[in-house]
Amino acid sequence: MQRYFLIFSIIFLSYLLLINYNPPVESFKEEISVSDSEYSLSTDTDDFVSDNDIVSEETFLITETCSDNDSYSFSNENWKAKIDLKTGKITYAELIKFPENSGSEINKLIFNDCGLERYSQLSGFAFLNFNLSKASQFEVSENYKDGINDVYVLEKRSNNLLIKKIISFGPKDYYLKIRDSVQNLDLSNIKLAPFSKIDRSSEIVEAKGSGFTDPSSFAYLGPAFRTTEENYLKISFSDIEENNFKETSSDGWAAMLQHYFLSAVVPSDEQNYVFQAKQKNNGDYSIGIVGETTNLASEGSAFFNHKVYFGPKIQSELTKAHPELYLAVDYGFLWWIGQPMYQAMNFFFEMVGNWGWAIILVTILIKAILWPLSYVSYKNMGKMRQVQPMLKEIQERYADDRQALSKAMMDLYKKEKVNPALGCLPMLLQLPFFLAFYWVLIETVELRYAPFLFWITDLSAKDPFFILPILNTLAMWGMQQLQPQPVGTDSIQVNVFKYMPFIFGVLFAFFPAGLVLYWFINSLVSALQMYLHGPKS
Repeated sequence: MQRYFLIFSIIFLSYLLLINYNPPVESFKEEISVSDSEYSLSTDTDDFVSDNDIVSEETFLITETCSDNDSYSFSNENWKAKIDLKTGKITYAELIKFPENSGSEINKLIFNDCGLERYSQLSGFAFLNFNLSKASQFEVSENYKDGINDVYVLEKRSNNLLIKKIISFGPKDYYLKIRDSVQNLDLSNIKLAPFSKIDRSSEIVEAKGSGFTDPSSFAYLGPAFRTTEENYLKISFSDIEENNFKETSSDGWAAMLQHYFLSAVVPSDEQNYVFQAKQKNNGDYSIGIVGETTNLASEGSAFFNHKVYFGPKIQSELTKAHPELYLAVDYGFLWWIGQPMYQAMNFFFEMVGNWGWAIILVTILIKAILWPLSYVSYKNMGKMRQVQPMLKEIQERYADDRQALSKAMMDLYKKEKVNPALGCLPMLLQLPFFLAFYWVLIETVELRYAPFLFWITDLSAKDPFFILPILNTLAMWGMQQLQPQPVGTDSIQVNVFKYMPFIFGVLFAFFPAGLVLYWFINSLVSALQMYLHGPKS
């Protein structure tokens, strides 16, 4: 059992070091002289916008400024946002119910075009044979209630075009329903393509954890996509620097992920779009969707419907924007364990109203599910303790003949129906659940600044008084005392095993309180089960 515990420790620590490894990135980038249009596509058909048809971005986008004079504010119960009336770009979004830091009066920002992240969202139409007037800008022509939804109608006229943007949202929604439209009042046809994109730099403006004990140090920052071909695909910034991403799909979403929060573009019309990600000439990144190119006849109109999500990674909110947007909550390769764990935690939270108690109940539930296998292992430990005197006698008898010693031990195990390998079963069963819960803790925004009892005011941060780590150390030590001590074990291995609970106690002192709580309850229940059904002295 000691050997298996050491193997478990090595695997666990190696995994944490592996996911925290950041290889050096080559700083050299090849200079490429191309147009900086986000709508540039490379396809084999003429149905989509091609490189040769694209005019420079500056012909239809006004120079960006950070002045509030040309912006319009709108809000609901969960956020405040601003839209630039010159471009129709959402330049600012503040989440009212999520402070930047615990106890802070400053709220979390998603879109912030004037910050270091240069984070914004823009949608509309790319005109391929037509130049918009830089002097025109949107005006809010209507603002009304459609049931419980707020509706804002923005419109502008530019060179015989009537451009409209209708934005609607519910009182508690974290997403906007946007309907972009254009009416051709000119006598000639116009070639255009709808688009919706999210721009941002790779700057990390929020506090970033350091070390493998801080989950935020593993949080992913970058684009992710869902298409008909890819259920969930992350495209890192470094990948985009090497090659632009393009994939045609009739369904899906394009998202920009960060720790606990995301923004996403979701097409509403059932037609083909090119989902893409690219690096702009200024070093920033663009992700989004581009629709099919169409010829708009005189007096004709074109429409583009989509949704824009900006908010926390709360699965129930994400699915309102798209049934599969919850996949953006990434639980790693153990998602098949992490997803049910989150659902169970959410279920218990609805019952008890506290995430700490929800973690405790989920831990007990997992132990109950694994109980049949654990019971077999604990019973085997009892038999192992009973045969210890016989093993010691065999070891003394065949001290100089290792081959005979091995054969005699195997014969004894067979006669007494003992399987030494079963001793590692509880530890091996716990490892995937522990690692899955670690990823759940990284991604579950509901645990951010969530209090538990008394001194624990944030389950996503370490215990400020180290009370939980101390209790966890005592629980692991108690469980260790209940395990049989194997005969003939190397003295160094015995000493390492002896101090392992204290080594883990120091390590867990810097882990988030929610994770330590999970492992403490797990160790406590394991010790109780082992005491009632395991080896007796």
